[in-house]
Amino acid sequence: MSENFAIRCPVCGAAELQVNSVLYTVPFFNQIAMFTMRCPKCHFSHNDVFTTEQRKPARWTLRVDNPRLLRVRVIRSSSGTIRLPDFGIDIEPGPQAESFITNVEGVLLRTRPVVETAINFAERPEEKARGAEVLAMIDRAINGDTDFTIMIEDPAGVSGILPDDMTLVKYEELTPEEAMQLRGAPMWIDIARKEYRERKG
Repeated sequence: MSENFAIRCPVCGAAELQVNSVLYTVPFFNQIAMFTMRCPKCHFSHNDVFTTEQRKPARWTLRVDNPRLLRVRVIRSSSGTIRLPDFGIDIEPGPQAESFITNVEGVLLRTRPVVETAINFAERPEEKARGAEVLAMIDRAINGDTDFTIMIEDPAGVSGILPDDMTLVKYEELTPEEAMQLRGAPMWIDIARKEYRERKG
């Protein structure tokens, strides 16, 4: 099911930001809405994931010790931080961070070019060597040849790691102190989420 409506654009201020939402039914969340937003006046665009529920800040952790777990669904909102501690990688949201729905393998494939860029910009030989080592680890992980942990933390509670068997993933609510240390989505995203909940209320 899809829906279209308009809200105020955070860039130009016009109340013409066209929002298209598509509902998905997923475990634990019941329903989430994938949003595409575009302003016809200033051409600003953004994608994100919302829920109709007010959710608590949360951390999801999955140990990927079987190649089949590469297919586990991952939902990352614009306020979600992805951590790959075995590789020393944290992917934090920035002002232009967008959401996506993929799987664990998809996260690794999205991470790979970021590491390649870091290698290209590295000035010291040891930095380039470390980058090459991490890249090799990611490739082994994509091929199912090494175990690793993937973690998502979200102060808005919208992101998640959702295997068919929910006993495989560790879910924890974050303390207010932990949530405050995370980078969140821009304020206008919080406003848009609130408007969406009010529409559904």
